[in-house]
Amino acid sequence: MGLVQANRGSPHAVQLMQKVILPFVSGFLAALFFRESTLALLHAAGIIDPAGFSVVPFLPLGIPGFIANALWSAVFGALVFGGIVLTAAGAFVIDPARGIWPSGNMLPHLAPSFIANAIWGWGALVFMRAFMPSHGERANA
Repeated sequence: MGLVQANRGSPHAVQLMQKVILPFVSGFLAALFFRESTLALLHAAGIIDPAGFSVVPFLPLGIPGFIANALWSAVFGALVFGGIVLTAAGAFVIDPARGIWPSGNMLPHLAPSFIANAIWGWGALVFMRAFMPSHGERANA
């Protein structure tokens, strides 16, 4: 058994890393580098009021908003959701849990969320592709 084979770890550990840990990390990084940056650009363009990278405490956790968004994105990244599911969950589950109820014209609220969440989904895929082994590497495993 060569040194490379001895350091690869068990097949179960590799599967856990590929199916849970890498999607979690990819979702977290995509939220920081893609979603929050998209929100900052939408804010700079005057399309939305809140800027990206909010340090306002996220209730009930009390951590900065952008960290809470990255953690939620990491959880959703592990489940591989996209813009529509994340936007709907935000508008109809997370916001009401925080006391913000959907009412009136939802398009101004939903459109920027959809854009940011769709860009996050794309970013999560970028990181997943970067972290996953290529077909040649899998064949040699």
